[in-house]
Amino acid sequence: MEMWKKQKKTAIAFCVFLSLMFLCTLVSRAVYASRLPQITTKKPERTALIHKVETEGLVSQGMEYAVNTLSGLRCRTVHAHVGDRVTAETLLFEIDMEDLEEQIKEQEMIIKKLSLTIQEQEQNKNLAANEKKTEQDRAKEDYDRTAENAQDNVDRAKEDLKGAQDALEQLKQNPAAVTSEEERQKAQAEYDAWSLKEQELQKNLKEAQNEKENAEAALKKLEEQGAAPGDPSLEEAKASLENAEKAYTEAKSQYESHTSAPIAKPDYSSEDTAKAAWEEKKSSLESSIGSAERSLSDARKSRDDTLLDAKRRLDDSGNPAAADNSLAINRLELSVLQEKLEKYKEIQGTGGCIYPESDGIVTRIQVSPGERIPDGAAVVYADLESPLEFRITLTKEQKKYVNQGDTADLSLGKSKESVTVDYVAPSEASPELFEAIIFLPQGVGTLGQSGIFTTETQTETFNCCIPLEALYTDQNGRSYIYTLKEKSGILGPELAAELTYVNILDQNSSYAAIEEGIIDSETEIIISTTEPLEDRAIVRPKE
Repeated sequence: MEMWKKQKKTAIAFCVFLSLMFLCTLVSRAVYASRLPQITTKKPERTALIHKVETEGLVSQGMEYAVNTLSGLRCRTVHAHVGDRVTAETLLFEIDMEDLEEQIKEQEMIIKKLSLTIQEQEQNKNLAANEKKTEQDRAKEDYDRTAENAQDNVDRAKEDLKGAQDALEQLKQNPAAVTSEEERQKAQAEYDAWSLKEQELQKNLKEAQNEKENAEAALKKLEEQGAAPGDPSLEEAKASLENAEKAYTEAKSQYESHTSAPIAKPDYSSEDTAKAAWEEKKSSLESSIGSAERSLSDARKSRDDTLLDAKRRLDDSGNPAAADNSLAINRLELSVLQEKLEKYKEIQGTGGCIYPESDGIVTRIQVSPGERIPDGAAVVYADLESPLEFRITLTKEQKKYVNQGDTADLSLGKSKESVTVDYVAPSEASPELFEAIIFLPQGVGTLGQSGIFTTETQTETFNCCIPLEALYTDQNGRSYIYTLKEKSGILGPELAAELTYVNILDQNSSYAAIEEGIIDSETEIIISTTEPLEDRAIVRPKE
Protein backbone atom coordinates (compact mmCIF):
# COMPACT_ATOMS: atom_id res chain seq x y z
CA MET A 1 0.00 0.00 0.00
CA GLU A 2 2.76 2.39 0.95
CA MET A 3 4.54 1.62 -2.31
CA TRP A 4 1.38 2.37 -4.28
CA LYS A 5 0.94 5.72 -2.51
CA LYS A 6 4.52 6.68 -3.29
CA GLN A 7 4.07 5.77 -6.99
CA LYS A 8 0.83 7.78 -7.05
CA LYS A 9 2.55 10.84 -5.57
CA THR A 10 5.40 10.47 -8.03
CA ALA A 11 2.99 10.25 -10.98
CA ILE A 12 1.09 13.33 -9.75
CA ALA A 13 4.34 15.27 -9.29
CA PHE A 14 5.48 14.28 -12.76
CA CYS A 15 2.18 15.43 -14.29
CA VAL A 16 2.43 18.69 -12.42
CA PHE A 17 5.99 19.09 -13.72
CA LEU A 18 4.91 18.44 -17.32
CA SER A 19 2.07 20.91 -16.92
CA LEU A 20 4.46 23.56 -15.66
CA MET A 21 6.89 22.86 -18.54
CA PHE A 22 4.07 23.13 -21.06
CA LEU A 23 2.90 26.36 -19.48
CA CYS A 24 6.46 27.79 -19.54
CA THR A 25 6.78 26.78 -23.19
CA LEU A 26 3.59 28.60 -24.06
CA VAL A 27 4.71 31.69 -22.15
CA SER A 28 8.15 31.57 -23.79
CA ARG A 29 6.64 31.22 -27.26
CA ALA A 30 4.27 34.13 -26.51
CA VAL A 31 7.11 36.35 -25.25
CA TYR A 32 9.34 35.32 -28.17
CA ALA A 33 6.57 35.93 -30.73
CA SER A 34 5.67 39.31 -29.22
CA ARG A 35 9.17 40.60 -30.00
CA LEU A 36 9.15 39.49 -33.65
CA PRO A 37 8.43 42.01 -36.46
CA GLN A 38 4.85 41.83 -37.67
CA ILE A 39 4.43 41.66 -41.43
CA THR A 40 1.74 41.60 -44.08
CA THR A 41 2.16 39.74 -47.35
CA LYS A 42 0.65 39.67 -50.79
CA LYS A 43 1.06 37.48 -53.84
CA PRO A 44 2.11 39.03 -57.21
CA GLU A 45 -0.72 40.11 -59.49
CA ARG A 46 -1.12 39.79 -63.24
CA THR A 47 -2.01 43.26 -64.46
CA ALA A 48 -1.03 46.18 -66.68
CA LEU A 49 0.56 49.35 -65.31
CA ILE A 50 -0.99 52.79 -65.72
CA HIS A 51 1.46 55.68 -66.15
CA LYS A 52 -0.16 58.99 -65.33
CA VAL A 53 1.50 62.31 -66.21
CA GLU A 54 0.05 65.37 -64.52
CA THR A 55 1.78 68.74 -64.71
CA GLU A 56 0.90 72.41 -64.60
CA GLY A 57 1.38 74.95 -67.39
CA LEU A 58 0.42 78.40 -68.58
CA VAL A 59 -1.59 79.76 -71.46
CA SER A 60 0.64 81.93 -73.66
CA GLN A 61 0.08 84.03 -76.73
CA GLY A 62 -0.19 82.51 -80.18
CA MET A 63 0.54 85.16 -82.84
CA GLU A 64 2.49 88.29 -81.88
CA TYR A 65 3.02 91.62 -83.63
CA ALA A 66 5.98 93.94 -83.36
CA VAL A 67 5.92 97.72 -83.12
CA ASN A 68 9.05 98.97 -84.88
CA THR A 69 10.53 102.43 -85.10
CA LEU A 70 13.91 103.80 -86.15
CA SER A 71 16.67 102.50 -83.87
CA GLY A 72 19.03 104.97 -82.25
CA LEU A 73 16.38 107.48 -81.20
CA ARG A 74 16.06 108.24 -77.50
CA CYS A 75 12.87 107.21 -75.70
CA ARG A 76 11.34 109.97 -73.54
CA THR A 77 8.38 108.26 -71.87
CA VAL A 78 6.94 104.70 -71.83
CA HIS A 79 3.18 104.64 -71.26
CA ALA A 80 2.41 100.94 -71.80
CA HIS A 81 3.22 98.04 -69.47
CA VAL A 82 3.50 94.32 -70.02
CA GLY A 83 0.02 92.82 -69.74
CA ASP A 84 -1.82 96.02 -70.78
CA ARG A 85 -4.65 95.63 -73.25
CA VAL A 86 -4.11 98.17 -76.05
CA THR A 87 -5.97 99.45 -79.10
CA ALA A 88 -4.87 101.34 -82.18
CA GLU A 89 -5.41 104.62 -80.23
CA THR A 90 -3.34 103.56 -77.19
CA LEU A 91 -0.10 105.54 -76.78
CA LEU A 92 2.78 103.09 -76.25
CA PHE A 93 5.77 105.41 -75.82
CA GLU A 94 7.07 108.83 -76.86
CA ILE A 95 10.28 109.84 -78.63
CA ASP A 96 12.50 112.59 -77.15
CA MET A 97 11.80 115.46 -79.57
CA GLU A 98 15.01 117.37 -78.78
CA ASP A 99 17.07 114.30 -79.61
CA LEU A 100 14.96 113.72 -82.74
CA GLU A 101 15.68 117.26 -83.96
CA GLU A 102 19.41 116.69 -83.41
CA GLN A 103 19.20 113.45 -85.37
CA ILE A 104 17.45 115.29 -88.22
CA LYS A 105 20.16 117.97 -88.29
CA GLU A 106 22.88 115.34 -88.29
CA GLN A 107 21.13 113.44 -91.07
CA GLU A 108 20.85 116.61 -93.17
CA MET A 109 24.57 117.27 -92.67
CA ILE A 110 25.46 113.73 -93.82
CA ILE A 111 23.27 114.16 -96.89
CA LYS A 112 25.00 117.47 -97.72
CA LYS A 113 28.47 115.90 -97.42
CA LEU A 114 27.48 112.96 -99.60
CA SER A 115 26.06 115.33 -102.24
CA LEU A 116 29.41 117.17 -102.39
CA THR A 117 31.22 113.84 -102.71
CA ILE A 118 29.01 112.86 -105.65
CA GLN A 119 29.75 116.19 -107.33
CA GLU A 120 33.50 115.62 -106.86
CA GLN A 121 33.27 112.11 -108.32
CA GLU A 122 31.55 113.40 -111.42
CA GLN A 123 34.39 115.90 -112.02
CA ASN A 124 37.08 113.24 -111.45
CA LYS A 125 35.44 110.97 -113.98
CA ASN A 126 36.23 113.49 -116.73
CA LEU A 127 39.86 113.78 -115.62
CA ALA A 128 40.31 109.99 -115.75
CA ALA A 129 39.69 109.93 -119.51
CA ASN A 130 42.60 112.35 -120.10
CA GLU A 131 44.95 110.29 -117.94
CA LYS A 132 44.18 107.11 -119.90
CA LYS A 133 46.16 108.28 -122.98
CA THR A 134 49.20 109.19 -120.90
CA GLU A 135 49.08 105.78 -119.23
CA GLN A 136 49.20 103.95 -122.58
CA ASP A 137 52.30 105.86 -123.78
CA ARG A 138 54.17 105.20 -120.55
CA ALA A 139 53.30 101.50 -120.60
CA LYS A 140 55.03 101.15 -124.03
CA GLU A 141 58.21 102.86 -122.78
CA ASP A 142 58.24 100.68 -119.63
CA TYR A 143 57.99 97.49 -121.70
CA ASP A 144 61.02 98.33 -123.87
CA ARG A 145 63.17 99.31 -120.87
CA THR A 146 62.14 96.20 -118.89
CA ALA A 147 63.09 93.85 -121.74
CA GLU A 148 66.60 95.35 -121.96
CA ASN A 149 67.25 95.21 -118.19
CA ALA A 150 65.96 91.63 -117.85
CA GLN A 151 68.29 90.37 -120.60
CA ASP A 152 71.31 92.05 -118.94
CA ASN A 153 70.52 90.15 -115.69
CA VAL A 154 70.45 86.82 -117.59
CA ASP A 155 73.85 87.51 -119.23
CA ARG A 156 75.47 88.34 -115.87
CA ALA A 157 74.11 85.12 -114.35
CA LYS A 158 75.69 83.11 -117.19
CA GLU A 159 79.11 84.71 -116.55
CA ASP A 160 78.89 83.96 -112.80
CA LEU A 161 78.09 80.30 -113.50
CA LYS A 162 81.03 79.92 -115.93
CA GLY A 163 83.49 81.42 -113.39
CA ALA A 164 82.37 79.06 -110.60
CA GLN A 165 82.61 75.98 -112.84
CA ASP A 166 86.20 76.87 -113.90
CA ALA A 167 87.32 77.37 -110.29
CA LEU A 168 85.91 73.96 -109.24
CA GLU A 169 87.66 72.17 -112.10
CA GLN A 170 91.01 73.75 -111.13
CA LEU A 171 90.54 72.73 -107.47
CA LYS A 172 89.83 69.09 -108.40
CA GLN A 173 93.14 68.95 -110.28
CA ASN A 174 95.05 69.77 -107.01
CA PRO A 175 93.57 67.50 -104.28
CA ALA A 176 94.93 67.51 -100.66
CA ALA A 177 97.28 64.58 -99.72
CA VAL A 178 96.31 62.58 -96.58
CA THR A 179 97.48 59.36 -94.87
CA SER A 180 95.31 56.34 -95.65
CA GLU A 181 92.88 55.04 -93.07
CA GLU A 182 94.72 51.67 -92.87
CA GLU A 183 98.02 53.34 -91.99
CA ARG A 184 96.27 55.54 -89.42
CA GLN A 185 94.72 52.51 -87.74
CA LYS A 186 98.08 50.68 -87.69
CA ALA A 187 99.88 53.64 -86.06
CA GLN A 188 97.11 54.08 -83.54
CA ALA A 189 97.25 50.35 -82.65
CA GLU A 190 101.02 50.55 -82.02
CA TYR A 191 100.55 53.59 -79.81
CA ASP A 192 97.68 51.97 -77.89
CA ALA A 193 99.80 48.80 -77.25
CA TRP A 194 102.79 50.86 -76.01
CA SER A 195 100.52 53.01 -73.82
CA LEU A 196 98.80 49.96 -72.34
CA LYS A 197 102.19 48.36 -71.56
CA GLU A 198 103.36 51.60 -69.93
CA GLN A 199 100.32 51.69 -67.66
CA GLU A 200 100.84 48.04 -66.68
CA LEU A 201 104.58 48.59 -65.84
CA GLN A 202 103.79 51.78 -63.96
CA LYS A 203 101.18 49.90 -61.91
CA ASN A 204 103.72 47.11 -61.15
CA LEU A 205 106.35 49.68 -60.12
CA LYS A 206 103.90 51.38 -57.77
CA GLU A 207 102.87 48.07 -56.22
CA ALA A 208 106.58 47.06 -55.75
CA GLN A 209 107.30 50.43 -54.16
CA ASN A 210 104.38 49.95 -51.76
CA GLU A 211 105.63 46.45 -50.85
CA LYS A 212 109.13 47.83 -50.19
CA GLU A 213 107.80 50.65 -48.03
CA ASN A 214 105.60 48.23 -46.07
CA ALA A 215 108.60 45.87 -45.52
CA GLU A 216 110.76 48.78 -44.34
CA ALA A 217 108.06 49.91 -41.94
CA ALA A 218 107.61 46.40 -40.54
CA LEU A 219 111.38 46.00 -39.97
CA LYS A 220 111.63 49.41 -38.34
CA LYS A 221 108.75 48.59 -36.03
CA LEU A 222 110.43 45.35 -34.87
CA GLU A 223 113.70 47.17 -34.24
CA GLU A 224 111.89 49.86 -32.24
CA GLN A 225 110.23 47.15 -30.21
CA GLY A 226 113.73 45.89 -29.27
CA ALA A 227 113.93 42.68 -31.28
CA ALA A 228 117.37 41.10 -30.74
CA PRO A 229 119.60 39.91 -33.61
CA GLY A 230 118.73 36.36 -34.50
CA ASP A 231 115.07 36.84 -33.62
CA PRO A 232 113.06 34.85 -36.18
CA SER A 233 110.58 37.70 -36.70
CA LEU A 234 113.43 40.15 -37.27
CA GLU A 235 115.17 37.81 -39.69
CA GLU A 236 111.94 37.21 -41.57
CA ALA A 237 111.32 40.96 -41.82
CA LYS A 238 114.85 41.50 -43.20
CA ALA A 239 114.30 38.76 -45.80
CA SER A 240 110.98 40.30 -46.81
CA LEU A 241 112.64 43.71 -47.22
CA GLU A 242 115.43 42.21 -49.33
CA ASN A 243 112.90 40.50 -51.63
CA ALA A 244 110.80 43.70 -51.87
CA GLU A 245 113.89 45.74 -52.84
CA LYS A 246 114.79 43.23 -55.53
CA ALA A 247 111.23 43.30 -56.91
CA TYR A 248 111.20 47.10 -56.86
CA THR A 249 114.59 47.29 -58.66
CA GLU A 250 113.34 44.84 -61.29
CA ALA A 251 110.03 46.74 -61.83
CA LYS A 252 111.87 50.06 -62.03
CA SER A 253 114.34 48.68 -64.58
CA GLN A 254 111.52 47.35 -66.78
CA TYR A 255 109.57 50.65 -66.61
CA GLU A 256 112.65 52.77 -67.44
CA SER A 257 113.57 50.41 -70.26
CA HIS A 258 110.06 50.69 -71.75
CA THR A 259 109.79 54.47 -71.41
CA SER A 260 113.26 55.03 -72.84
CA ALA A 261 111.87 54.32 -76.31
CA PRO A 262 108.43 56.03 -76.29
CA ILE A 263 105.98 55.92 -79.19
CA ALA A 264 104.33 59.25 -79.93
CA LYS A 265 100.55 59.47 -80.21
CA PRO A 266 99.52 59.69 -83.90
CA ASP A 267 98.39 63.21 -84.88
CA TYR A 268 96.89 63.83 -88.31
CA SER A 269 95.18 67.10 -87.41
CA SER A 270 97.23 69.11 -89.89
CA GLU A 271 96.37 66.66 -92.69
CA ASP A 272 92.68 66.65 -91.63
CA THR A 273 92.67 70.45 -91.46
CA ALA A 274 94.12 70.68 -94.95
CA LYS A 275 91.68 68.06 -96.23
CA ALA A 276 88.74 69.80 -94.52
CA ALA A 277 89.79 73.14 -95.98
CA TRP A 278 89.99 71.55 -99.45
CA GLU A 279 86.57 69.88 -98.99
CA GLU A 280 85.09 73.12 -97.65
CA LYS A 281 86.40 75.05 -100.62
CA LYS A 282 85.08 72.35 -102.94
CA SER A 283 81.67 72.44 -101.22
CA SER A 284 81.69 76.22 -101.39
CA LEU A 285 82.43 76.15 -105.11
CA GLU A 286 79.75 73.50 -105.69
CA SER A 287 77.33 75.64 -103.67
CA SER A 288 78.37 78.65 -105.73
CA ILE A 289 77.69 76.69 -108.92
CA GLY A 290 74.27 75.66 -107.56
CA SER A 291 73.53 79.25 -106.59
CA ALA A 292 74.73 80.49 -109.98
CA GLU A 293 72.52 77.92 -111.73
CA ARG A 294 69.54 78.96 -109.62
CA SER A 295 70.37 82.62 -110.22
CA LEU A 296 70.48 81.96 -113.95
CA SER A 297 67.18 80.08 -113.78
CA ASP A 298 65.68 82.84 -111.63
CA ALA A 299 67.00 85.49 -114.00
CA ARG A 300 65.41 83.76 -116.95
CA LYS A 301 62.15 83.23 -115.08
CA SER A 302 62.24 86.82 -113.82
CA ARG A 303 62.86 88.02 -117.35
CA ASP A 304 59.93 86.03 -118.67
CA ASP A 305 57.66 87.07 -115.77
CA THR A 306 58.72 90.71 -115.97
CA LEU A 307 58.18 90.82 -119.71
CA LEU A 308 54.83 89.10 -119.26
CA ASP A 309 53.78 91.64 -116.61
CA ALA A 310 55.03 94.53 -118.74
CA LYS A 311 53.18 93.13 -121.77
CA ARG A 312 50.02 92.78 -119.72
CA ARG A 313 50.31 96.32 -118.42
CA LEU A 314 50.79 97.45 -122.00
CA ASP A 315 47.72 95.49 -123.06
CA ASP A 316 45.74 96.66 -120.04
CA SER A 317 46.54 100.27 -120.79
CA GLY A 318 44.60 99.87 -124.03
CA ASN A 319 41.56 98.38 -122.30
CA PRO A 320 38.63 100.48 -121.23
CA ALA A 321 38.80 101.84 -117.68
CA ALA A 322 37.57 99.52 -114.93
CA ALA A 323 33.99 99.98 -113.91
CA ASP A 324 33.70 102.25 -110.90
CA ASN A 325 30.40 101.85 -109.09
CA SER A 326 31.26 104.15 -106.22
CA LEU A 327 29.40 107.02 -107.85
CA ALA A 328 26.29 104.90 -108.36
CA ILE A 329 26.62 103.47 -104.83
CA ASN A 330 26.87 106.95 -103.34
CA ARG A 331 23.79 107.98 -105.27
CA LEU A 332 21.91 104.94 -103.87
CA GLU A 333 23.16 105.72 -100.37
CA LEU A 334 22.02 109.31 -100.79
CA SER A 335 18.58 108.03 -101.73
CA VAL A 336 18.45 105.80 -98.62
CA LEU A 337 19.55 108.67 -96.35
CA GLN A 338 16.89 110.91 -97.84
CA GLU A 339 14.24 108.23 -97.19
CA LYS A 340 15.45 107.87 -93.59
CA LEU A 341 15.28 111.65 -93.19
CA GLU A 342 11.69 111.53 -94.41
CA LYS A 343 10.86 108.91 -91.74
CA TYR A 344 12.44 111.09 -89.07
CA LYS A 345 10.26 113.97 -90.23
CA GLU A 346 7.19 111.73 -90.21
CA ILE A 347 7.85 110.88 -86.55
CA GLN A 348 8.46 114.57 -85.91
CA GLY A 349 5.08 115.29 -87.49
CA THR A 350 3.33 112.95 -85.03
CA GLY A 351 4.98 114.67 -82.08
CA GLY A 352 7.07 111.54 -81.34
CA CYS A 353 4.06 109.44 -80.29
CA ILE A 354 4.10 105.70 -81.17
CA TYR A 355 0.86 103.66 -81.42
CA PRO A 356 0.09 99.95 -82.19
CA GLU A 357 -1.53 98.97 -85.47
CA SER A 358 -4.30 96.84 -83.92
CA ASP A 359 -5.83 95.64 -80.65
CA GLY A 360 -3.86 93.25 -78.41
CA ILE A 361 -2.07 92.64 -75.08
CA VAL A 362 1.49 93.87 -74.51
CA THR A 363 3.87 90.91 -73.93
CA ARG A 364 7.29 92.52 -74.17
CA ILE A 365 8.72 96.07 -74.00
CA GLN A 366 12.26 96.64 -75.24
CA VAL A 367 12.47 100.42 -74.65
CA SER A 368 13.25 102.36 -71.47
CA PRO A 369 12.90 106.07 -70.68
CA GLY A 370 16.14 107.94 -71.40
CA GLU A 371 17.65 105.01 -73.36
CA ARG A 372 18.29 104.62 -77.08
CA ILE A 373 15.83 102.45 -78.99
CA PRO A 374 17.59 99.17 -79.95
CA ASP A 375 17.37 97.28 -83.23
CA GLY A 376 14.37 95.01 -83.60
CA ALA A 377 10.95 95.28 -82.05
CA ALA A 378 10.47 98.14 -79.59
CA VAL A 379 7.17 96.69 -78.28
CA VAL A 380 5.60 93.27 -78.88
CA TYR A 381 1.90 92.61 -78.33
CA ALA A 382 -0.20 89.46 -78.67
CA ASP A 383 -3.04 89.33 -81.18
CA LEU A 384 -6.30 88.65 -79.34
CA GLU A 385 -7.96 87.23 -82.45
CA SER A 386 -5.48 84.33 -82.98
CA PRO A 387 -5.69 81.02 -80.98
CA LEU A 388 -3.66 80.78 -77.78
CA GLU A 389 -1.09 78.13 -76.78
CA PHE A 390 -0.72 76.04 -73.61
CA ARG A 391 2.92 75.29 -72.69
CA ILE A 392 4.19 72.69 -70.20
CA THR A 393 7.62 71.45 -69.10
CA LEU A 394 8.26 67.68 -68.85
CA THR A 395 10.99 65.70 -67.12
CA LYS A 396 12.80 62.86 -68.90
CA GLU A 397 10.66 60.31 -67.09
CA GLN A 398 7.42 62.11 -68.04
CA LYS A 399 8.59 62.47 -71.66
CA LYS A 400 8.52 58.66 -72.02
CA TYR A 401 4.72 58.78 -71.86
CA VAL A 402 4.02 62.04 -73.75
CA ASN A 403 4.62 62.24 -77.50
CA GLN A 404 3.54 64.47 -80.32
CA GLY A 405 0.03 63.57 -81.46
CA ASP A 406 -1.06 62.09 -78.08
CA THR A 407 -4.45 63.09 -76.65
CA ALA A 408 -4.76 64.41 -73.10
CA ASP A 409 -7.10 66.24 -70.73
CA LEU A 410 -6.53 69.92 -70.03
CA SER A 411 -8.18 71.65 -67.08
CA LEU A 412 -8.39 75.44 -67.34
CA GLY A 413 -10.25 76.85 -64.38
CA LYS A 414 -13.65 75.19 -64.29
CA SER A 415 -13.53 73.99 -67.91
CA LYS A 416 -11.97 70.72 -69.08
CA GLU A 417 -10.88 70.15 -72.68
CA SER A 418 -9.68 67.10 -74.62
CA VAL A 419 -6.59 68.31 -76.48
CA THR A 420 -3.79 66.99 -78.72
CA VAL A 421 -0.07 67.43 -78.06
CA ASP A 422 1.05 69.43 -81.10
CA TYR A 423 4.78 69.86 -80.41
CA VAL A 424 7.43 68.25 -78.15
CA ALA A 425 11.12 69.20 -78.14
CA PRO A 426 14.12 69.41 -75.75
CA SER A 427 14.15 72.55 -73.64
CA GLU A 428 16.67 75.21 -74.62
CA ALA A 429 17.03 76.20 -70.96
CA SER A 430 17.95 72.72 -69.67
CA PRO A 431 18.94 69.52 -71.55
CA GLU A 432 17.27 67.46 -68.80
CA LEU A 433 13.81 68.88 -69.57
CA PHE A 434 11.38 68.92 -72.51
CA GLU A 435 8.79 71.47 -73.63
CA ALA A 436 5.37 70.57 -75.02
CA ILE A 437 2.90 72.90 -76.75
CA ILE A 438 -0.86 72.47 -77.21
CA PHE A 439 -2.62 74.79 -79.66
CA LEU A 440 -5.89 75.71 -77.96
CA PRO A 441 -9.18 75.92 -79.89
CA GLN A 442 -10.49 79.38 -80.75
CA GLY A 443 -11.94 81.09 -77.69
CA VAL A 444 -10.47 78.64 -75.15
CA GLY A 445 -8.27 80.01 -72.35
CA THR A 446 -7.05 83.46 -71.42
CA LEU A 447 -3.51 84.80 -71.66
CA GLY A 448 -1.48 83.88 -68.54
CA GLN A 449 -4.11 81.42 -67.24
CA SER A 450 -2.82 78.37 -65.30
CA GLY A 451 -3.97 74.88 -66.19
CA ILE A 452 -3.36 71.20 -65.44
CA PHE A 453 -2.31 68.77 -68.21
CA THR A 454 -3.21 65.12 -67.56
CA THR A 455 -2.62 61.99 -69.65
CA GLU A 456 -2.57 58.27 -68.93
CA THR A 457 -0.74 55.47 -70.76
CA GLN A 458 -1.41 51.76 -70.20
CA THR A 459 1.41 49.24 -70.67
CA GLU A 460 1.24 45.60 -71.71
CA THR A 461 0.05 43.06 -69.13
CA PHE A 462 2.77 41.79 -66.76
CA ASN A 463 2.48 38.44 -64.93
CA CYS A 464 4.29 39.54 -61.75
CA CYS A 465 3.33 42.94 -60.37
CA ILE A 466 3.95 43.88 -56.74
CA PRO A 467 3.11 46.98 -54.67
CA LEU A 468 5.84 49.60 -54.79
CA GLU A 469 6.16 49.64 -50.97
CA ALA A 470 7.52 46.07 -51.13
CA LEU A 471 10.48 47.15 -53.26
CA TYR A 472 13.84 48.25 -51.79
CA THR A 473 17.16 49.47 -53.27
CA ASP A 474 20.62 48.76 -51.85
CA GLN A 475 23.63 51.08 -51.86
CA ASN A 476 24.74 49.69 -55.25
CA GLY A 477 21.41 50.59 -56.86
CA ARG A 478 20.17 46.97 -57.05
CA SER A 479 16.49 46.28 -56.35
CA TYR A 480 15.35 43.62 -53.90
CA ILE A 481 12.27 42.39 -52.04
CA TYR A 482 11.58 40.19 -48.97
CA THR A 483 9.71 36.93 -49.52
CA LEU A 484 8.17 34.81 -46.80
CA LYS A 485 9.74 31.36 -46.22
CA GLU A 486 9.10 28.65 -43.59
CA LYS A 487 12.07 27.19 -41.62
CA SER A 488 12.64 24.99 -38.57
CA GLY A 489 13.44 26.73 -35.28
CA ILE A 490 14.08 25.90 -31.63
CA LEU A 491 10.40 26.21 -30.78
CA GLY A 492 9.17 24.54 -33.97
CA PRO A 493 8.39 25.79 -37.51
CA GLU A 494 9.01 29.54 -37.97
CA LEU A 495 8.48 32.14 -40.72
CA ALA A 496 11.52 34.04 -42.06
CA ALA A 497 11.99 37.03 -44.37
CA GLU A 498 14.34 36.10 -47.24
CA LEU A 499 16.07 38.88 -49.23
CA THR A 500 15.64 38.32 -52.97
CA TYR A 501 17.17 40.48 -55.73
CA VAL A 502 14.81 41.16 -58.65
CA ASN A 503 14.88 42.78 -62.10
CA ILE A 504 12.33 45.55 -62.64
CA LEU A 505 10.67 45.60 -66.06
CA ASP A 506 8.55 48.72 -65.44
CA GLN A 507 7.00 50.64 -62.58
CA ASN A 508 4.64 53.49 -61.82
CA SER A 509 3.76 55.34 -58.63
CA SER A 510 1.99 52.28 -57.14
CA TYR A 511 3.24 49.03 -58.69
CA ALA A 512 6.41 47.51 -60.14
CA ALA A 513 6.53 44.76 -62.78
CA ILE A 514 9.11 42.07 -61.85
CA GLU A 515 10.89 39.71 -64.25
CA GLU A 516 9.49 36.17 -63.95
CA GLY A 517 11.61 33.22 -62.80
CA ILE A 518 12.93 34.70 -59.58
CA ILE A 519 9.42 34.82 -58.14
CA ASP A 520 6.12 33.45 -59.38
CA SER A 521 2.42 34.04 -58.78
CA GLU A 522 2.44 31.91 -55.58
CA THR A 523 5.34 33.69 -53.88
CA GLU A 524 4.39 35.50 -50.67
CA ILE A 525 5.81 39.04 -50.90
CA ILE A 526 6.25 41.06 -47.68
CA ILE A 527 4.63 44.43 -48.35
CA SER A 528 4.77 45.97 -44.85
CA THR A 529 6.58 45.42 -41.55
CA THR A 530 6.53 46.95 -38.09
CA GLU A 531 10.36 46.97 -37.93
CA PRO A 532 13.21 47.12 -40.45
CA LEU A 533 13.95 43.66 -41.86
CA GLU A 534 17.17 41.80 -42.47
CA ASP A 535 17.88 38.72 -44.57
CA ARG A 536 16.60 35.52 -42.84
CA ALA A 537 15.03 37.55 -40.00
CA ILE A 538 12.24 35.66 -38.12
CA VAL A 539 8.83 37.36 -38.52
CA ARG A 540 5.18 36.74 -37.70
CA PRO A 541 2.00 37.70 -39.57
CA LYS A 542 0.33 40.88 -38.42
CA GLU A 543 -2.75 40.21 -36.30
